[in-house]
Amino acid sequence: MFSPINTYAILTVARGCGFAGLATFCAMFGLVFDPPLALKFGGYSAMLTCAVLLLMAFRSPDVSYKKTETWLTLPHDLRPPAPVAQIIVGRARQRALFIFARVTAAFAAGCFLAAFLLGAWTSLLGLWLTIV
Repeated sequence: MFSPINTYAILTVARGCGFAGLATFCAMFGLVFDPPLALKFGGYSAMLTCAVLLLMAFRSPDVSYKKTETWLTLPHDLRPPAPVAQIIVGRARQRALFIFARVTAAFAAGCFLAAFLLGAWTSLLGLWLTIV
């Protein structure tokens, strides 16, 4: 069971990742005329998002808790006392960022695999059509 701080950390990171995912989806939709290219773009975009999430996760314990979206969205009655807030909020954000980095990396791998399989299938289909 997650504590309220972990829940708010996950929600705030999910919100940011949702915006990145929406931008990736819109660009992939714009490349729908070439599905392997769209999938490759989605994979590269997800890899970039994963790299940003990992950098943010490694920096998370050092970022001032008062400047984080997690702290700002957390209700006042759920906020921990100031001496331990930096540690608790930093670790909660770090866990949430690592969770979403793993999900984004899996999405990137899936996009690259689908692009490879789709490209191979269309190449084999084109080869078969030239033979027949």
